[in-house]
Amino acid sequence: MAHDHGVSAIPHAAEALTSASGRFEHASVRLLEAASGAGDGDVATSLVDLAQAKAQFAAGLGLLRFSDEMLRELIEMAREP
Repeated sequence: MAHDHGVSAIPHAAEALTSASGRFEHASVRLLEAASGAGDGDVATSLVDLAQAKAQFAAGLGLLRFSDEMLRELIEMAREP
């Protein structure tokens, strides 16, 4: 029988990735509007928002990779006599 001895980071990573994806989408729309003159935003702010979304996505992906690595190590430790 398996026991849960902690909080999994995977749901947090998934939430970060989902949030970053939405943030990137909104920033992309604002950038297109600013570049075309259709919106009241500016290109520089939209580019900063895109960079922040990229960093947030990278952080979420890093958390997911770290969690996967730790899980693999735990499985390997459990297999050792």
